[in-house]
Amino acid sequence: MPPKRAASSSGSSANKKAKTPAHEPPKSKRWSKVSGSANADVDYKTIWENPDKWYSFITMCSLARPNYQDEDDEDDVNNENSEEGAGEGEAEGEANDEGQLGPKCGKKGCVCFKPAQRNPDHPWVISQAGYRKYCTQQIHVSLRDPDNFDMYTYNDHAGYGCLEVAQNLFLDYVEAAERGWREQWAVCEGFAVWLSNPASDALMRIDDSEAVENTMQLVGRMFLDMLARLDSQGLVGDATDVKSLGTIMAIYIHIVPGLREVGILDGDDEKAGNVFQPEHFDNAILSYANKRGVTLQGPKNIDEITANLTGDVELPGNGASDPWGWKAKLKKYEKRYAGSAPYTGRKKTSAIGGDALDITTWTSAERKAASFDHKDPLGKREIDALKQGMVMQLG
Repeated sequence: MPPKRAASSSGSSANKKAKTPAHEPPKSKRWSKVSGSANADVDYKTIWENPDKWYSFITMCSLARPNYQDEDDEDDVNNENSEEGAGEGEAEGEANDEGQLGPKCGKKGCVCFKPAQRNPDHPWVISQAGYRKYCTQQIHVSLRDPDNFDMYTYNDHAGYGCLEVAQNLFLDYVEAAERGWREQWAVCEGFAVWLSNPASDALMRIDDSEAVENTMQLVGRMFLDMLARLDSQGLVGDATDVKSLGTIMAIYIHIVPGLREVGILDGDDEKAGNVFQPEHFDNAILSYANKRGVTLQGPKNIDEITANLTGDVELPGNGASDPWGWKAKLKKYEKRYAGSAPYTGRKKTSAIGGDALDITTWTSAERKAASFDHKDPLGKREIDALKQGMVMQLG
């Protein structure tokens, strides 16, 4: 799995990849006129031109931070640079001679980007769309980190930038409903992998712990809403079309103990019984696994974690309009967090989410004021590229 790209020594130096869709997807109204976030979002949506390919499932050696991996994984790592010969075509979903649809990670017997049916017992599975959704979030995060542009704004800019990214994923999930469960599932996959990786850590350190708590509870409701939708179609189980189900459910469960260590989602469930508690959405996810026969896989200690849960939350019946309160809570969340981006005074481009903290949307004067050398870190070449719809990836 590729690490987060670090900024170069000069904030104005960047690698850019042109988007070349045959039919350009519509630009969301939540984005600014000139926006690196908008360009990355449009680039992601080009996958809709070939759904059979992008909604197919692949294996990865791992989908999470190192301590989620098998204990002996570190012994299997070769020189990573020796395995990085995959070309751009492979990264875009074209198979190489070994049937891999993307670059190898460097581990012996690498199974990254191989069709899931080739390794049916491998525990780390994701759709190609879900993995690309995750990679797009890495771009969004990098554009919201002033360090990458040799700038200083305020201490929690990157953290609130992560909050903005999470909120955009909520909106992505809502908008994906019209495209069917496969696109909503890809959003849930990308969200899970992003939350389980270091790129999202800054979110947990912002100075508004209540906002983090409310956001993570909403994450749980969103994923449970997804499971309810799948369940209503008979798609929750080991033998369904959702080949990554056990992996993604396990990742969402595995995220929670780490959050509780920093005071998030640590509500008392001693007297909850089988009643759903939003602070313990992991228990509700396990209930789906227990009652629908889903084998949880991926994180090495998932059995240890689930041993501390009851997994007996009462599941909603089919036909409920808002089975886990996702829609109602999202409306309240939007109302509460609408307004200006924290500390900047910049008006949000939507009630939640948007790109107010994306440095590429700032005026040249705003960037100069925060730049270490009082120069705009984006030159004319970069700004012109953004206006042309190019995707900025810091390298």
